[in-house]
Amino acid sequence: MKKCSFYLLIVCVLILGGCKNKANNSPVSDYEKVVIDRENNAGTNPLKIDGTRIKEILFEVKTDNKEFENGIQTWVSIQNFKKESINLINKDEVVISEKEITIIIDYPLTNVYSFNLKSEKGFTREKLLTEIGENYFKLYEEEEKSASVKTQPMEEREMYNRNQTNGKYGIWGHDIADLVLTDIQVFKNKDGKLIVSLGIDS
Repeated sequence: MKKCSFYLLIVCVLILGGCKNKANNSPVSDYEKVVIDRENNAGTNPLKIDGTRIKEILFEVKTDNKEFENGIQTWVSIQNFKKESINLINKDEVVISEKEITIIIDYPLTNVYSFNLKSEKGFTREKLLTEIGENYFKLYEEEEKSASVKTQPMEEREMYNRNQTNGKYGIWGHDIADLVLTDIQVFKNKDGKLIVSLGIDS
C-alpha cells in the first residue's frame, strides 16, 4: 500500500537527520527505531484484504508547480483535500459503480478504522476523496479525545515525527498534515462486497 519508496526515504532522512535539538551523531531513540520499523513494515507488508483485487484508482491534481512533470501532482494532501479537490483530475468520473462499499484506513494507525458508504449513483473520484478526507479528520479527533497520552505540540518535540498516542486508534508517527492519498485499491470479497484499501504516503 505504501508504495512510494521516495517518500519512505524522505521519512527516514527526517527521522535520522532532522530531529530538533540533536546533534547529527546523536543515537537514534527507541521511538525513532519504532517509527522506522513501522514505516518499513507498512511499505513491505500492506494490509491484507480478504478478496480479489479488481481495480486501482489514482488520485492526481493539476498544478502550476513546475517541479511536477506535465503539471500533474500524483497525490492529494489529506489535510488540504477540499482545496485540492478543485483541481482533481477526472473528479466527476464514476470510478466505482456499485452502490455500497467499505473503506479501510490503517495508516498510521495501530487499530484499523473502517466505514461504510452507500450511493445509488455509485462513487465519483471527488466523492471518495471527500469521504476519505473527512473520515481522517474524524478519526484524528476521536484519537485525541480518547487518549490520555496527548499529541505533543511541534515546538516541544525532540524529533519531527508525531509521538504515539494511546487513544482509540493508536495513531503513531504522523500528523494529518504529513499524509497524502496516491491511490485506492478495490477488492471484492467472496460475498460480493467491495472493500477499499487506501494508498497513503507520508
